[in-house]
Amino acid sequence: MFKNLPCILIRITGLLFLCSTAFAQQPTTPATPAKEIILKGKIYDADERSGLPGVTVRVKVGNKGTTTAPDGSYTLKVHENSTIIISLIGYVPQEIAVNKQESIDAFLGKDVKSLNETVIIGYGTQKRANVLGSVAVVNTAEVEDLPVANLATALQNRVPGVSISQSSGRPGSTTSLTIRNPVTWAATGASTDPLYVIDGFQMTKADFDNLDATMVESISFLKDAAASIYGARGANGVVLVKTRMGKPGKPRISYAGSYGLSNATYIPEMLSGFDQATMLNNKYTSLKDANTAKYYTDDELTYLRSHNYNWIDDVWKKSHLTRHTINVSGGSERVTFFTGANYYKEDGNVGDLYSNKFGVRLGINAKIVDNLTATASFATDNSIVNRPTPKTVQSGLTEQSDQMNATVSALLLTPGWVPMYIDGKPVYSSVPGWSPSELVKSGSYAKTKSQGQTINAALDYKLPAIKGLSFRVQYGRNSRTDFGKEYYVPYYLYNFIREGVHVTTQNVIFTNQTTTTNPTTFIKNGNVMLENYGGSSNYQLDEMITYARTFGKHDINLLLVAEQAESQSDAFNTRRETVVIPGIDELFAFSQDKSLYDNGGSAGETGRVSYLGRLNYGFSEKYLLEATFRTDASPNFPKDSRWGYFPSVAIGWRISQEKWFHRSVKFIDDLKIRFQVGLTGNDAVKNYQYKERYTQTTGMLFGSTYTSGLSNNDVPNEHITWEKALYKNLGFDGTFFNSKFNFAIDMWHRYNYDMLQQPTSTVPTTFGTAIADQNYGRLKSWGVEASIGYNGTIHKDFKYFASMNFGWSDNKVIRKYYGAGDTAWKNPIGRRTDNGMEGYKSTGIVRTTKDAENFLAAHPGWTIDGNPLIAGYMNYEDINGDGKIDANDKTRIAPRSSSIFGVGFNLGAGWRDLKLSFNISLQVGGYEAYDKTARTPPTENARALGIWKDSWSPTNTNAKYPLMNSPLISEVSDFWIRSATAMRVNNAQLSYSLPKELSAKWKIPELRMFVTGTNLWVLINHQPYKDPATNLAIDYPALRTYTFGLNLSL
Repeated sequence: MFKNLPCILIRITGLLFLCSTAFAQQPTTPATPAKEIILKGKIYDADERSGLPGVTVRVKVGNKGTTTAPDGSYTLKVHENSTIIISLIGYVPQEIAVNKQESIDAFLGKDVKSLNETVIIGYGTQKRANVLGSVAVVNTAEVEDLPVANLATALQNRVPGVSISQSSGRPGSTTSLTIRNPVTWAATGASTDPLYVIDGFQMTKADFDNLDATMVESISFLKDAAASIYGARGANGVVLVKTRMGKPGKPRISYAGSYGLSNATYIPEMLSGFDQATMLNNKYTSLKDANTAKYYTDDELTYLRSHNYNWIDDVWKKSHLTRHTINVSGGSERVTFFTGANYYKEDGNVGDLYSNKFGVRLGINAKIVDNLTATASFATDNSIVNRPTPKTVQSGLTEQSDQMNATVSALLLTPGWVPMYIDGKPVYSSVPGWSPSELVKSGSYAKTKSQGQTINAALDYKLPAIKGLSFRVQYGRNSRTDFGKEYYVPYYLYNFIREGVHVTTQNVIFTNQTTTTNPTTFIKNGNVMLENYGGSSNYQLDEMITYARTFGKHDINLLLVAEQAESQSDAFNTRRETVVIPGIDELFAFSQDKSLYDNGGSAGETGRVSYLGRLNYGFSEKYLLEATFRTDASPNFPKDSRWGYFPSVAIGWRISQEKWFHRSVKFIDDLKIRFQVGLTGNDAVKNYQYKERYTQTTGMLFGSTYTSGLSNNDVPNEHITWEKALYKNLGFDGTFFNSKFNFAIDMWHRYNYDMLQQPTSTVPTTFGTAIADQNYGRLKSWGVEASIGYNGTIHKDFKYFASMNFGWSDNKVIRKYYGAGDTAWKNPIGRRTDNGMEGYKSTGIVRTTKDAENFLAAHPGWTIDGNPLIAGYMNYEDINGDGKIDANDKTRIAPRSSSIFGVGFNLGAGWRDLKLSFNISLQVGGYEAYDKTARTPPTENARALGIWKDSWSPTNTNAKYPLMNSPLISEVSDFWIRSATAMRVNNAQLSYSLPKELSAKWKIPELRMFVTGTNLWVLINHQPYKDPATNLAIDYPALRTYTFGLNLSL
């Protein structure tokens, strides 16, 4: 359906070359060779009037250049009519014509806005002063040294309104990133991920994560209406990335390397075998259990006092990480280049767990003729993640199925009386029934490999005949292949003789003698191999026309774009069972019996065509207007509703540019008020829901043979169309006190309507099938974001900075399908999507038998989950008044289950060439329950967290926790609810840079050493049994990393 656009591209490209050739062919007259002279001078700091060392002085045309000495002086051989460029990071560069002068001095002024002069916006850049949308910019120099495997993790806690969380501390784990808490209710295909755009090319989260921070020049976050220029793709916000390109000058080589050590921030304390046995005896006594065989005897308790095994101690180890990057850039006035390579390796803390990444990026910018510029880049990335295979076969290698959490939980929950080895032989016990250590040694593994390539090329042509008119054609193509392999190897464990009379868990006293019959147990561990392959490719073609002119006090910028994109994907998977050639991890080494293997596959393709435009108008650099319009066509919808139309308009007033303002408010340097309203759409749903769809089945049985058949899928929705969101944003930006302070405030409102949702709750089961998504839901969201920063100097040698960002948001459901049983507080209408927590209201622990008897006398027949009340039990409130506690007594016990707002702090100080910085996060308000593992007491088969040591017993009636077998105690109740407020130091860094005087003397532009710590300290934690960054206490823990590194430029 997009056959015409490639032809248009060819025609425009040919026209550009013809035009450039015509304008380039101009008669020239041979010039007289210029005379070379020795140019000398000194470069000064314009404020301090002192010589500046390390300043680059170079000839504008060619590669000649030098740097100033410690006193700011320089000497350079130049042509008498040449032009020199004088530059230093943090200062405004100068361009000076030599004009036969033999001595030139210069004074460089500090450029306080050098890093923020322009901001990346959709399909272009814009001066920060003229930005009217909610756009947040991250300075990547602040995160270049962080020891993280993906770029998203490095940005955590640095942008208001952007939520970033890591799924696990495990190497190779993913990180989620969302902007302003988007909500979706679509049944399948929906996503809350933002759009990622790298150098104008719309790509995936995986491509973004594989970027190395040293190769990124800037990152911008477009929020809500600011993302309207991207239409359907911008519904959840946009992350814009501009990678580094070369600058004119001598080639500069930059190296960054680091080495780090990682260990768990917190490994939970578990009950010892003795504590577990004592508590179980207490449970049996409280229940008046007459089965004496269950009780742990005195000899067993004596044994357990001196024998306690913690499997995690035998398996867990410190891990290591290494990171290396090298970049080379430079060029002339006509051609610049950038090339870089990065390598990252992180070992795991359990078995052969590791994550490796390697990438290369190349870029070139060439001025073909005066008005025609070509830009091209190529990037490739490779990653490998290897994990100890899970004990149960998984169907694909996803974040949820790698089972590292299951491995760690087995190491923690196995009772303390079970040794891992006896005389070097691995021990079998029915609990846990397998051995994480032997599983690692068996050679089993689960490995994923991913490789991506991206090419991106563009031509820019400025039409000389019409000033300000330019054309741009950009083409990008990306392909990615993913390969996963799971190899499950059987192994053996030894059965050892146990002594004693306890029978519930086959006794707890292990001898060093194996059983005479069946001395070993075969652990099948699946005995299977799985392979899966996935491939995808996509391209994007943009054709742009830009017109930018200034007429007196009027600034006009017009952009028109035609865009098309297509993507394809395919996948294949296979499975083989029962190895026939042990030790060979290939499919042919497994049985070829057709009953023991299966295959599967899938394929898909989609496309999109879009047209968009943007008009920017400014008057006297005070009054600003921006209007955008985009229309997208999506194959996910029928022809009548395939096109979506997404306009936006923004106005701004730079009030500080008014003459009367400066006379009245002198301490404010710059102040801008802006307002934007825009509409975006979303088509991220299952496609072809407007058509009749069928699935192949085994069909009917005729005799002894199945005949294949078809079953119908959802009832189609012939009127399905775009989800839509209307955004409004009021913002204020400014600086004051000579730019020492800067701030930004945004107040936003979002109205989602025509939200797609499958009406499963309103369709009776007798209907026989489901109904496709309907445009039914409505939701309102709102919030406030703010940031403020300060840069100060106490002495010329001592500088400091502080910044804070704040984000708060809330929402309310206007219309949504919900179940018939969702009544009262469960009814979502009129409530926030975070509707709090459901559970029981506790009335306290029944401390004594007399208390229990008195309560039962007043409430005869009272039971808790069918159990009569006894001393030590937790009691609950009877919500429905039926005289018993069961699931019907659950109610809303907390108004929200997430924090109310978040605050981020970035603090730092520097003395001369020494610098110290901190990044701190604070989540305030909301409620959180102790996790399921913390609420679960010990059993005969599994121990529990150490907090249960302070549980009720006849000798400990004032315990913090109830009797371990208290009914419903593992369920959520307000007894377990705590504040969700949490505060932690995410990272800190101490660095030392080579003094400028020595840098100039040794001709080393940069030499910097640093030490960085991540996940350093938890300052506020209302769940002290675990690190608040982990989901469950027994999951793979969060890691604290200390890294030592070096940055060097030549």
